[in-house]
Amino acid sequence: MQKLNHSVLRAIATKPLFVAISFTAMLSACSDTTFSTAPESIASSSTTTEELSSSEVATVESSGSAIQQSSSSSGTKNNSSSSRSSHRRSSSSVAQTSSSIISSSQDTPVSSSSDGAKSSSSSQTSLPAKEISLDENGFATVADVYKSLTADEKAVFIIRHSEREDDVAIETELTANGVKMAQDLGATLKSDEEFSYITSGFVRTNETANNISKGRGEASLPKLITNYDITGNWFLKISADSLAQYATKLNMKGSSVELMAHWAYDGGYPDVLYELAPRAEEFMQKVILKNLSKWKRVSIMVSHDILVMPLTVFGSNKKVALKYHEDYHWINYIAGLAIIIGTDNSMRYVPVKGAASGVIDYLAIFMDGRRTSRSP
Repeated sequence: MQKLNHSVLRAIATKPLFVAISFTAMLSACSDTTFSTAPESIASSSTTTEELSSSEVATVESSGSAIQQSSSSSGTKNNSSSSRSSHRRSSSSVAQTSSSIISSSQDTPVSSSSDGAKSSSSSQTSLPAKEISLDENGFATVADVYKSLTADEKAVFIIRHSEREDDVAIETELTANGVKMAQDLGATLKSDEEFSYITSGFVRTNETANNISKGRGEASLPKLITNYDITGNWFLKISADSLAQYATKLNMKGSSVELMAHWAYDGGYPDVLYELAPRAEEFMQKVILKNLSKWKRVSIMVSHDILVMPLTVFGSNKKVALKYHEDYHWINYIAGLAIIIGTDNSMRYVPVKGAASGVIDYLAIFMDGRRTSRSP
């Protein structure tokens, strides 16, 4: 679907019915919402727990908790069926197109100023950019990036979990389509190489990792590593519930999703969110480099949209098309950022997708729903 210009979108967005019912219903259905619990209640006997940061004791998943779910089309379908339909359309509605070869390395190297971070001068130099084809939204496939790795490089693919059921509790499972999506991604990564799998400890992130492993043809389920720094609140100074309330007070109809899009691309909101670049660089040091020696050459890290979206914007130098506040694009399931690390701990970044598109195009979903509802 051809992208509409911002003035048209703003005109459409002024219609209360469109904003209050249609978009917010789809947003509520597709993005994650807040859920807090003590970290020890997340871990299961099948996982290994990384060192817990003292500042990340409470787990928080993503945005949109202030948005009530409703049908995004005619209102005659129940929430479950309509939101699942939206999920399925979101993974395929934006056609994958080949673009010219685009460099996606980070211009500014990762800082080593964080406590406990490695501080050799070599880590201050970015790796030479490898040329990988990106689609119209700025994403490469996970498989293409994996195949591009040299023998002495390590890679961490941090992605959003696969498609989930409507509830957003820790125990919420993947849909049947979500299971298939994860297995299909795994099938593109088949090799004799063993991967590490790091998750937030939520059932849907564990299931995503297990099904990627299954798709790869691994003989047994992997030993999952739980890391509480990736539960979703890394960039937040307040809880996700409070962030949604804050966005509502600012009259943002897209709740914290719209707020985070504004922040990731344009900055601001220092009372509720950390500055993107320094906080992302700190993540690379304190989460990625700190634990890299414990992980295999290739790691799949499965997290949530509220963490993965800003990291992907950071890694792309804000070139990736996730501007919900302008065109209603949000990070899709099993999409995120590839972090490629050299022997000197230098890094480069490539936005990646595990499905047909790296974005959920809410406007395309809405328009598709309107066309469907008007069909005889």
